Amino acid sequence: MQIKKFVADNAQEAIKKVRDELGDDAVIIHTKKIKTKGMFGISSKEKVEVLAALEKEIVDNKIHTSQQEQSETINKNIEMFNKPKKEYTKDSYNRQQDVTEINKQIQELKNMMMKINNKVDINLNNNFNKDNYKKNYDLLESIGLSKALIEDILSSIEDKHFEDDDFIKYTKRYFIEKFKKDGYKSVDFDGKINIFVGTTGVGKTTTLAKLASNQVLKNDKKVGFLTLDTYRISAVDQLKIYADILNAPLEVAYDLDDVSYSTQRLKNRDVIFVDTAGRSHKNKEHMEELKQFINCFEQKNIFLVLNANWHIQDIKEIIEKYSFLDDYKIIITKTDETSRVGVILDILYNFGKEIKYITYGQNVPDDIEEFDIEKIVDDILGGRNYGSSL
Repeated sequence: MQIKKFVADNAQEAIKKVRDELGDDAVIIHTKKIKTKGMFGISSKEKVEVLAALEKEIVDNKIHTSQQEQSETINKNIEMFNKPKKEYTKDSYNRQQDVTEINKQIQELKNMMMKINNKVDINLNNNFNKDNYKKNYDLLESIGLSKALIEDILSSIEDKHFEDDDFIKYTKRYFIEKFKKDGYKSVDFDGKINIFVGTTGVGKTTTLAKLASNQVLKNDKKVGFLTLDTYRISAVDQLKIYADILNAPLEVAYDLDDVSYSTQRLKNRDVIFVDTAGRSHKNKEHMEELKQFINCFEQKNIFLVLNANWHIQDIKEIIEKYSFLDDYKIIITKTDETSRVGVILDILYNFGKEIKYITYGQNVPDDIEEFDIEKIVDDILGGRNYGSSL
């Protein structure tokens, strides 16, 4: 089976590339819009990416004829969509009719592509056992990778047929080359307000306490705590225990008016750690309050804490809700509680944000370390329990 990725300015050009290189027997597996990288890594132009496959041995005349008819329909819809628009009067009703017709054509095209993708998925799944594709797909799926990322990996292999060990080595190299950043720097906590945000139960308070303890024990820093999490009495009590152990002051801000006063009382501290309320990211009022609080400070580190147990779709929704943050770093918690820690790689793949720390247990100040792409790739694909190997 030959699987290849094609990128073009629009769907019409992409399909033409597929037909020119793979012929009329090729089938479309997946299509999506992507942002190409311009100078200095800045996203520039939007393009269309098409993943196509060719398996001549399994394409009979019936499938061939059906796909030809479907391709002709798609091309017809694309041509209709790209035709110069008719001149309309200024009458608002006519303009509305024009927009309605265009939207209808777009929806018909999407429905047609969905039908083809469904048929192709069934066709491919019935024939994966003839080579290593299904085995490799299942392996990557078992560690928690999304379909999109798996397809990206497998499409990059094209016609190569790896044995098990060779495929693992290739996949490790793929991740390291894709996600390793040059000039990695540890977090500079000094002189900054270090704010931890995230949803309920993600482990913000415990993670904050681990990092604060390390600042005291390893770097001999004077730390101070500020909490905005007054919705749960237990949260304040938990942080107070850590503050007492570290001989650090704890300030509680019940509203935005308290923030300035509380931070002023902590001004003699080397490092200030701030615990925010863990409430649903769907709570618009809470998110607006959080935004106002964060905007109070200029010198700050923001850490978005995410749970390794979550599905990538849930993480996408959460990150979208926190899009008002200008800049933040990610901490992944509870990696010891799931065997599908591959979601970490999906976070890197989908968002391009820095992951700074991972945690793998409740022990303070232990069970936390700086993120290392080579180590985590080795652990994930080595089949070991992530927490036990650290």
